[in-house]
Amino acid sequence: MESYDKQTVFYVLLGISLLLTRTPVIGKYFRVVNTMIHESGHALMTLFTSGNILKVELFSNTEGDTVTKSSSHFCQMLIALAGYPFSSAAAYFFFYLIKTENQLIVLYVLVVFSLLNLIFLVRNGYGVFWLITFSALLIVAIYFKNEFIIYAGAIFLSLIVLTDSVISAFHLFIISITKPQNAGDAKNLKTFTGIPAFFWSLLFMVVALWIGYKSIALFFNIPAIPFL
Repeated sequence: MESYDKQTVFYVLLGISLLLTRTPVIGKYFRVVNTMIHESGHALMTLFTSGNILKVELFSNTEGDTVTKSSSHFCQMLIALAGYPFSSAAAYFFFYLIKTENQLIVLYVLVVFSLLNLIFLVRNGYGVFWLITFSALLIVAIYFKNEFIIYAGAIFLSLIVLTDSVISAFHLFIISITKPQNAGDAKNLKTFTGIPAFFWSLLFMVVALWIGYKSIALFFNIPAIPFL
């Protein structure tokens, strides 16, 4: 990538990702990558706590649903907690890989997540369609081994995961104030703990913003700010 200005590529793709992901059809298609990672976080925590994954669904409006069965309220709480932080952590991991010039691994990781979801978890129509087509796009990019396409693709998808993890957490925060009964994971956590959904959505938003900052700081070698 020595023939390209990485910072310029980053800023261009940041603008593209923010604009493209807000378009009605194709934007929502690409944003489902964050939905897949979010729901995978719930699924992995279910397995970690020895629960059962009943189904995972991915929808065209970028929403998702993971239905699980667990042995205790504490395990259910951990499962509900896992989605938003897992997306943020995945974004940081992707930027670490890109920073260490392992951007190809970003695509491989996304292929693995897509295929595992396709084979073992997702059964709704749009979810299956999305996983097949998204996996195919990634495999084609990997197959042709074009250095710039791999780098730009890894940055683009990592930015989508990063920005959508922050935006979705902020959106949940607003919902938890205006319509707390529709606040998804935050509502579930309120059910398990009695602590208001507002608190959980605020926690998700703070974590997303912090990890988002750490991801950008890592990529651009920004000196650490004390306590951050």
